Amino acid sequence: MTYDELNKLIKSGAVPRVLFFFGEERFMLDNRIAAIKKKLAPGELAEFNCAVIDGKTGADEIIAAAEVLPQGGDRRLIIVKDSGLFANLTASGFKSIKNYVPDLPDCACLIFREPDFDPKKQKSLKFIEDAGGGVVNFEYQPVNKLEVWVEKRLEKADKQILAKDLSYFVRSSGPSMSKLDKECGKLILYMGEKRRNVTRADIDAVVDKSAEVRIYDVFGNITAGRGGAAMEQLCGLKRDNVRPTVVLSVILDGVYELLLCKLLAQDGMSAREMTDYFDRRVPSFAVGKAIENGKRYSEGRLKRLVDRGLKYSVDIKTGRMDGWNAVELYVSELLLKK
Repeated sequence: MTYDELNKLIKSGAVPRVLFFFGEERFMLDNRIAAIKKKLAPGELAEFNCAVIDGKTGADEIIAAAEVLPQGGDRRLIIVKDSGLFANLTASGFKSIKNYVPDLPDCACLIFREPDFDPKKQKSLKFIEDAGGGVVNFEYQPVNKLEVWVEKRLEKADKQILAKDLSYFVRSSGPSMSKLDKECGKLILYMGEKRRNVTRADIDAVVDKSAEVRIYDVFGNITAGRGGAAMEQLCGLKRDNVRPTVVLSVILDGVYELLLCKLLAQDGMSAREMTDYFDRRVPSFAVGKAIENGKRYSEGRLKRLVDRGLKYSVDIKTGRMDGWNAVELYVSELLLKK
């Protein structure tokens, strides 16, 4: 079941008897649970017709809660959070739930909230769909949708933001809507009631940048030849326990993008046309910056640097090199002027 399909069911009131929610975008996940609760057990009815089972539990407790009849309403909502029953698909608890779901009372709505569920095991949840239910993977939203969401959030507070600064704000905060919501709140409070136009300085003053954005800042200093700043930022990432494999991966992606832009530019492509060749969603101005930064390196050197980065990545994963030693060596090689 897709997110949009779920929304249609909630709006119509035709919420299935059983739903399984998982995925990294917990803000949207919890928001949809709240919407279902408002639909099925609004106001005072929530006291009688909404049960929350939080934390590791047994199948018997869940089944018992699902068998209770609603009072003063047509449906009873049972929200099961982080039960642990879906971690081991061979355990008796999971089997009991699997056998029970087809027999759920029509008046029940059983929601499993398991955000850390492994997507690779999704096929094991087919029994939920076979019973007329839905399985929804709440993934991080694409940048363009996040930008629209943030812009509306700011407009409600009577704030305006330029498109380029909106993109910068979303990328600085990261893909989590929960964090974006928090950073929007901080930004609105920082600006106060009198100021309306959000500036880049406002964003830099309040936003707690995501690890990925901080790594891209490191890469920006590398390509600009600011070795001291890059190394200082690496120390900060290390101090904050950011995994060296993540740091190396993002920097290597940046080197690959420089090479990609150089090769595509030789074929006469514009920055806007190049955006389709990127694995991540990037605005055309960011591609233009990659084209400009790539001029500091020859095509041959970029190819060698990509190969070196891949080698360091393998060395870390196989234990031949310490992760941070590999990252620092790779950054040193990128800073060499040759």
